[in-house]
Amino acid sequence: MIGTLVSRPNYARSLLDAVAAKKIPRQAISAYHARQIRGFDDKELRKQLADVWGEVRGTSDDKKTSIAKFKTLLTAERLKKADPSKGRAIFSQTCALCHTLYGEGAKIGPDLTGSGRSNLDYLLENIIDPSAIVGADFKMSVVTLKDGRVLNGILTAKTERTITLQSMGEATVLERSEITEIKDSAVSLMPEGLFDAMDEDQVANLNSYLMSPQQVPLPK
Repeated sequence: MIGTLVSRPNYARSLLDAVAAKKIPRQAISAYHARQIRGFDDKELRKQLADVWGEVRGTSDDKKTSIAKFKTLLTAERLKKADPSKGRAIFSQTCALCHTLYGEGAKIGPDLTGSGRSNLDYLLENIIDPSAIVGADFKMSVVTLKDGRVLNGILTAKTERTITLQSMGEATVLERSEITEIKDSAVSLMPEGLFDAMDEDQVANLNSYLMSPQQVPLPK
């Protein structure tokens, strides 16, 4: 349904109206859908998307170059020869710290199970340039404390007395009386450079797993 609603500008506008009216949950729009809406190159539609869903910006030239490099590497033939089981092990050690896939992993970032993982362009854009599209539910906040500390994370809970800041390592409950400032950040909690510590086979294995239509066993 959402795929159909992001296929034309007028449909997308109606979809965002429905999200604003809370008739459709914001979480129903994935980063993949947000990129499609942004692709219409309609200024009013882009503003509506930012207001209703979250920040969407263009990809810099250096990131485009990196995406093109890995797209050349990850041919259909290379991915076919890759080992998704080894890719699952890599996912468990890195991505699962924040993301869930097939019911496994943390829930700090978006659940990847229902996203556009079969599309290599989508995967590379989100892995190499994670701050290009940041949904409002996953926008990072920068919290400055009276003792001089500066903490980064996602605000997951608020009360009159406290806020809960979720980082990649832990959730921290902070007293509002300790805080001097809270600022929204356009930077994703997901760090850049995920592929930098991997060789070509590891990159292929990870992407093969991410694109798998079903869960695969861990390597023996």
